[in-house]
Amino acid sequence: MNQNKLSIVIPVYNEEKTLEILVEKVLQVKFPEGIETEIVMVNDGSKDKSGETMDALAKRYNNIKSYHNEKNSGKTQTVKNGLVYTTGDVVVIQDADLEYEPTELAEMLEIMIRDNLDVVYGNRFGKKNKVVYWQNYIGNKSLSLFSNLFTYPRIHVYIPDMEVCYKMMPGEVARELGKTIKSSSKFGLEPEITAKLSKYKLNGKHLKFGIVPISYYPRTIAEGKKMNAFRDGAKALKEIIEFNFR
Repeated sequence: MNQNKLSIVIPVYNEEKTLEILVEKVLQVKFPEGIETEIVMVNDGSKDKSGETMDALAKRYNNIKSYHNEKNSGKTQTVKNGLVYTTGDVVVIQDADLEYEPTELAEMLEIMIRDNLDVVYGNRFGKKNKVVYWQNYIGNKSLSLFSNLFTYPRIHVYIPDMEVCYKMMPGEVARELGKTIKSSSKFGLEPEITAKLSKYKLNGKHLKFGIVPISYYPRTIAEGKKMNAFRDGAKALKEIIEFNFR
């Protein structure tokens, strides 16, 4: 697989306080020599000035693209649109807040190249990261365990953090699967794309997965955290079953 261009998909919804800071951090990341980057931002009907910030950044930098959903469609469908807009050999998803450390994307890409991996997942449980809401922590661990009951027999790699944002994959696979994303729930992308990646085959073989421990700086609800452990967890549980059996 060629790995000359990395596309970074950033879904955006009311992130005017962090968006520009995050993008500047991504632009400063030192990726392996010869790697070209592309940032694809998709605005999901933000009610603040996120859209204007996106457009301004796209005018300022040639490798940034700014797209806008016609209406608010939720994070899953926003990421889906972003995946389809990419042109890179490798694609990764990056949230618009500051919960993740973009410099670690370089490490993920380096490991992907070094170990000849097709897919690399970040693992927030692999480091001593701060826990703000224990119900989210326990919920994510439980959902990951349940997801692995289906995915491990296919790929023979345990994915400890299925709900993680940092999912790095081949561009062609991302665009192909992106077109098939059906979930309309807020966080349905994670179980759906994990199930589909685990079932995907290149040249008759399942994709080769790798796991990389990553840093995580969780926000509080007051700071803009959008996840509800019980409501979103119940939907994710249903979607794990649905997309692994579909």
